[in-house]
Amino acid sequence: MNTSVLSIGSVTVGDRARVVGIISKRESVPRLMQTPRPACDLVEVRLDRMDVEQDNWPQDIEKIERHGFPVIATLRVATEGGTWDKQETLRRPHFMRALTCASCLDIEYRSALFEELADETRDAGKTMIASYHDYAKTPSLDELRSVITHTATYPNVVCKIAVRIQSEDDIARLQCLLEEPRPAPLCLIGMGDLGVNTRVEFPRLGSCLAYGHLDGSTAPGQLSCEALASALRG
Repeated sequence: MNTSVLSIGSVTVGDRARVVGIISKRESVPRLMQTPRPACDLVEVRLDRMDVEQDNWPQDIEKIERHGFPVIATLRVATEGGTWDKQETLRRPHFMRALTCASCLDIEYRSALFEELADETRDAGKTMIASYHDYAKTPSLDELRSVITHTATYPNVVCKIAVRIQSEDDIARLQCLLEEPRPAPLCLIGMGDLGVNTRVEFPRLGSCLAYGHLDGSTAPGQLSCEALASALRG
């Protein structure tokens, strides 16, 4: 049960499940502009899968925003499923550039940049997603609750938890989180073969964001944006 609603650009998050279409290739941006209306509410741009050192990627984000899709800018580290393997101090300038053009930043909960960027996005009047990933297992409820509680101390932060599903017990454990009162919007994702159904079922139970790829999977068990939206809205 959500007790608060946040906004990512013009899209409210927390009142109902929103579909996020993931772009991981720059050449997909023109195709997005030409599509009559992709089956998503928001677009995540995976900067870690692009050449982030080039100068013109903010223009791509601006184009997507003008096309009517608030953008979540993500520069994911390699230890949590991304490709960024350089120092954190080198990642910060890219996030600050993204903050000038995107509606939302996504940063790992365990990053040294988490608290600083939570403050920066709040001061800019924007939203941040605090991501917690475990590609090996589903952690204990106590550990996951502590992540939710800590991120909720920041009024502009959505908590996103993505973990590996190894059994039905893992799914039941995560469902407990969706049934509990929580002070901020929560996105909950089960990864892996056993977690595929959770990508549809959890949004139906209250998970605030559902991620589907627009140009290629970026996580185990991830559905295409079209298939995800069809399942949720059908």
